[in-house]
Amino acid sequence: MRKYVIIAFAVLLAAIAFLSHRVRSLQTERDRLENNQTALMEDVEYYKTESGKYAASVQSLELSKSEIQEHCDELVKTVEDLNLKLKRIQSVATTATKTEVHIKTEVRDSIVYRMPDSLRLTPLPPITIQRITFKDPWFSLDGTIDSGIFTGKIQTVDTLIQVVHRVPHKWWFFKWGTKAIRQEIRSSSPYTKIVYSEYIELKRNKKK
Repeated sequence: MRKYVIIAFAVLLAAIAFLSHRVRSLQTERDRLENNQTALMEDVEYYKTESGKYAASVQSLELSKSEIQEHCDELVKTVEDLNLKLKRIQSVATTATKTEVHIKTEVRDSIVYRMPDSLRLTPLPPITIQRITFKDPWFSLDGTIDSGIFTGKIQTVDTLIQVVHRVPHKWWFFKWGTKAIRQEIRSSSPYTKIVYSEYIELKRNKKK
């Protein structure tokens, strides 16, 4: 009789352990779906840093491989274009920016001396064109205006810095665990505005 009691007790403990694990898994999945719903409904937060640089904050999405394949066609195409396997992706960040530069600079006249061709003995008269130059650490403009037509080169330089951080649960003065994962994006150029940001983490299936 005692033997059967021990066996029944062992089975009961195993059932309790299985149910506890199952409940924890369901709670984790519920939290993931709730966080994803919050991230999808939440607008990207745009702000300026203390140094005056443009920045954006967005909550991460945690998606499974099947969810990405079903809802993120462009991401799947990009991964394939990079010759990568979707199952090996850890996270993907997408950021769109807009560069807007207001220029006020001097337009100078430049004299261009033209060389005569083989059939002309006398030198050609010089012509006057207008030249525009502007340069700072993030933007450069160099070109000429001849007969109302601008010919030149415009170049912009920027560095986007990505910081992914944990947002803890908070109650009064107490903080614990992880409520959500957020991404902060900051531009280095004062001319760059972040107009869109998204951060996706690939859900990992726990090994049994």
